[in-house]
Amino acid sequence: MAGSGEIILAHGIWNFMLHSKSFVPTQIGVYGPTLTGKTTLDRQLTTYGEVKEIDLKNRTHHKKGWLGRYKLPNPTKKRISSEGLTKTIVSRDIGGHQEYYSTWLRDMINRNVSTVVVVIDHRHLLDPNNLENQAALGYLVESLANKTRPKGLTIKGWLRARKYAPQRLILVANKADEWLTDETFPMWEKGLIARHPIFDVFRNHLYKLQAMHIPVYIDAMSARYAWNVQDAIIKGMKI
Repeated sequence: MAGSGEIILAHGIWNFMLHSKSFVPTQIGVYGPTLTGKTTLDRQLTTYGEVKEIDLKNRTHHKKGWLGRYKLPNPTKKRISSEGLTKTIVSRDIGGHQEYYSTWLRDMINRNVSTVVVVIDHRHLLDPNNLENQAALGYLVESLANKTRPKGLTIKGWLRARKYAPQRLILVANKADEWLTDETFPMWEKGLIARHPIFDVFRNHLYKLQAMHIPVYIDAMSARYAWNVQDAIIKGMKI
């Protein structure tokens, strides 16, 4: 009987540890070009459900402080779940215009972000001359490769920048309801979404991340309609 009691106690302690671990916040950074759906994703992760389309006048912008640097919104906690696994993540909504690129890096290093989520869409499929998605991912990859120190780092951030690298990068193609067709959906079902042509233009930078020993998880989602949102984030955090 004593042995059974010890087993029950140990099982209870184990469950408590697992449950408690789900409340330990993980710092993630969500970046990408403007209009790819980062604000929609932030709202979706905050409150599950269909998100109202955001018009142009309500796009994310940041004002400059007295030092001339963009002021960022406070990070917020979110609870996400997938396949019985629950996580507490901390992120903030940062604009995607090119003038904000350096703030992505500042946010990433200052908060010691472990999971970088890069949100892209299918604009380069609609217009091959549109390079905004490639420029955004390229900026992050090259900055990490060159150990770039952006302006506005804290003292800890400045010291961290020299050796900083995220534990993983999640590249997610948003607006899947617009570009994932009946013919290509089986690629996602089989776990082969990385072979979809939407990701072809990113191959060289993905190879560079692998050479830097930064693992990459690739997936698709529709943030507006809550399709594969929390699942994609949590699956990516497992690598």
